[in-house]
Amino acid sequence: MIKKSILCISFVLLVFVSSAFPQFFKVYGWKTRAQNEVELVLYNTVVVESDLTSSFFGKEVSKEGLWSHSIEAEYGVTDRLTVALYFDFEDPKGANVRHYRTRAVVFRYRFGEKGGFFMDPAIYVEYYIPRKSYKDYEELEIKLILERDFGHFRLDLNPMVEKKTSGSEVNEGLEFNYAIGFYYKKYRSVQPGIEFHGKMGEFSNFPTWDQQRHYIFPTVDLRFGPGFHWHLGAGVGLTGKSDDLLIKSIFSYSF
Repeated sequence: MIKKSILCISFVLLVFVSSAFPQFFKVYGWKTRAQNEVELVLYNTVVVESDLTSSFFGKEVSKEGLWSHSIEAEYGVTDRLTVALYFDFEDPKGANVRHYRTRAVVFRYRFGEKGGFFMDPAIYVEYYIPRKSYKDYEELEIKLILERDFGHFRLDLNPMVEKKTSGSEVNEGLEFNYAIGFYYKKYRSVQPGIEFHGKMGEFSNFPTWDQQRHYIFPTVDLRFGPGFHWHLGAGVGLTGKSDDLLIKSIFSYSF
């Protein structure tokens, strides 16, 4: 118990000296936390190269050099059902880091047992609550998780839809996003992979390819000791509306 408490305190200290990016570029797998299991996660991403800008509490800032971070706590209600809470922060170049959004995972539920379907399914429902001075709308995201193993390889598909539920943009339609991961899983400690992430826009009015945001990420997953997992990746933008280069880090500890 003392060892777990020390690890939790160390994790929290690590959070307050780190940073990440508001779009965290995570591909979710089918497996969920075991009942009563807790996972703490720190997301980190930095925009290394970009000629784009973004709004930061009403001020237009450069995305190059932008850091932000997210702290997540996930809990296994049952072996199939988990809930989670995120706190998101941004830290643009030349400004102070600020909390801008809270996210609640209403539920993440996996169906059946491994191998029971052609692609093992799960569903993930998340609600976004930004600070009103940052964005004036709340948002609902529903993500379908599909997974299949091919020998030592694993394919994860995350098609998702987003809908603004309040504020000035509530009349916008459903937006479609995706995340795809393909990983080599032969060795537990080191697992290379390749990921694709994209934001395509509203179903009713998809913009042209160059007006969408698409990225490719070579990745590596490192597992060391009981419960520790570190996911690293470098993302290259594929369109004019994408940042040119990003680095992401997702560090987790489960107990």
